[in-house]
Amino acid sequence: MKVALIPCGVTEWRQEGRLLGRVALEPAPDAEQVVAQWAEQLRPVGLGKIFYAPDELSKSTARYIGRELNISAKSLDALVEVDLGLWAGLTETELKKRYAKAHRQLVDSPMNVSPPQGEDFSVAAERLRQCLRKRIRSNGRTAIGLVLRPITRAITRQVLEGWPADRMWEESLNNREPVVIDCAGVPELVTET
Repeated sequence: MKVALIPCGVTEWRQEGRLLGRVALEPAPDAEQVVAQWAEQLRPVGLGKIFYAPDELSKSTARYIGRELNISAKSLDALVEVDLGLWAGLTETELKKRYAKAHRQLVDSPMNVSPPQGEDFSVAAERLRQCLRKRIRSNGRTAIGLVLRPITRAITRQVLEGWPADRMWEESLNNREPVVIDCAGVPELVTET
């Protein structure tokens, strides 16, 4: 089974390198054009359904792609972005300056991070793992798309591809295109435990 990880629509904050967190943001002026390109990139995958995080930015991205590909889109609360608390809206440079120790930990061992007034990354990873297990099993071999905000998307990719957690932070900063992952090699997600 294939899972397409789709970024939420482009925002001015994202273009400025700011951490989105759960902040409600409007799409950037060119967002629809970018999402239209993603829909065309995803057409050959044969998605059967799109699930999206419960925020307007993810919803509008999912619904646009769903219309273009003639498939349904459904919100899942478990796909909500990691709550970044006081870090939301900061650039990486600002984060590094204000929270130097936490920034080092984000780079080296992100699953041990808990933003001030935010959500533990390890808790978010377990929430996403449970959601993925359920969606992958219930959709069988049908490819699905997940529209996610940056950090949730990076954690989801880390879970699906099994690469070391220390790649998660860099991925969260650079995930600007859809990526399709074959989940057949992730036994914990595709078989009963």
